[in-house]
Amino acid sequence: MIGLPRVGITPDINEMVAPETEYVLRINYVDAVSKAGGLPLILPYGDQIEEYLASIDGLLITGGMFDIDPVLYGQTARKSYVIKPVRTAFERDLILGALTRHIPILGICNGMQLLAVCLDGQLVQDIPTEIDGALEHKPAQSATVAQHEVEFSGESRHLRIQNGQILRVNSVHHQAVLPSERYETLAHAPDGVVEALEAKEGGFAVGGSMASRIRRC
Repeated sequence: MIGLPRVGITPDINEMVAPETEYVLRINYVDAVSKAGGLPLILPYGDQIEEYLASIDGLLITGGMFDIDPVLYGQTARKSYVIKPVRTAFERDLILGALTRHIPILGICNGMQLLAVCLDGQLVQDIPTEIDGALEHKPAQSATVAQHEVEFSGESRHLRIQNGQILRVNSVHHQAVLPSERYETLAHAPDGVVEALEAKEGGFAVGGSMASRIRRC
């Protein structure tokens, strides 16, 4: 009997306790994989990248309240950022390995940004100070509240998207992905910020900034 597709999910570290002593993961990530017919497997950080990649059928890189170090995409930090080098290095190795093996990848929020960097993309380090007329992408309200619209566009190799379709989504990020030749922009906010992308070559590799509730207009 063929088992359920095994989807590796990356956890975060709980900074409310002693550093690097407790993994945390939002339940909705696991629930979404289960409801889609997959078997969710949480991947602790470590050097066993090859073993993980040999054991999973899909990879989910989760979000988190931290930033991708600008050094990883060839920029100099313009101010002090919260970064998590251990987590980012672990997830970067997983993404690069999954891309090589054509293991399906879904990156959410911070995971989308790291996916873009692994595809040689660049990031906007800070939306409010770098994009004139930008919307508030990191509001004080709950992440379960829809914050702004996104419009779908572009051509997807794996997803059925309707060009011009508009959804209202939550928004919890101050960095953003810039367009690149290696991935297609699938959705953007009214201020031009990229909210979803897909690799143009290789296997399934999709990222989205929308990490919580999404509503149709």
